[in-house]
Amino acid sequence: MTAVERKKTSSIIRRANANDIGVISEIEKTCFPELTAYPKRQLAYLILKANSTALVETENCTVRGFIIVTYRKGSLIGNVETIDVDPRFQNLSVGISLLAAAEEDMKQRGMKFAQLEVSERNEPAISLYQKAGYTIKQRLVGFYRFEHNGTRDAIRMVKPLFKAP
Repeated sequence: MTAVERKKTSSIIRRANANDIGVISEIEKTCFPELTAYPKRQLAYLILKANSTALVETENCTVRGFIIVTYRKGSLIGNVETIDVDPRFQNLSVGISLLAAAEEDMKQRGMKFAQLEVSERNEPAISLYQKAGYTIKQRLVGFYRFEHNGTRDAIRMVKPLFKAP
């Protein structure tokens, strides 16, 4: 089992592939309103062609959630582009498990920090990220093109991926 494949009870985290795009797109549409959800085509690009890591969490062959991390050449920061958990499987540690697996992959790629942006009104997500060790770095006014949770503003959160000596 690789570092990004993690077994917990009967759930597994593995790399996403082309066969997962349809279900990932459906989860995205369930988690975000139409204007804010990534289109299927964009998700396919992020999963198959971008400089990224895309992971899915499955249980009994059912994809319960996914995470996509993007990388910029020359940067030591992995950016959590999106993380979604099917609402039927929320509050089962799927999100925190996906974050941990993605962070392990970031470390293997030599990243020093994980970073993400979240709607400033998405309190459940902010709470999850804080539980995972992320701290608020800055507020981003007008970050989103469309409203997320009634605002276009976001919070950038960061987590060091190494322990200070």
